[in-house]
Amino acid sequence: MEELKKLLENVSDSYPGFVRGVMGEARDCPEKLDELKEYIKENPDASSSDIGEWTGINMLGLDPDNPPELILTDDDEDEE
Repeated sequence: MEELKKLLENVSDSYPGFVRGVMGEARDCPEKLDELKEYIKENPDASSSDIGEWTGINMLGLDPDNPPELILTDDDEDEE
């Protein structure tokens, strides 16, 4: 995980929340850790958004062409 952290910190537009978020996804999907590190190494110009998209697709199973339906809760409504 230390190698991943260093790779993430060296992304051109890296910021602490990005590093923490990706590290959390990697912790929850350890079987994808090597693939993620390889993606970053093979794509040195990848931005935090590119890496976020990769993790969403490959670690969370999200499909950018078919995003999940937005579900609003009572907490999302403005109180009057």
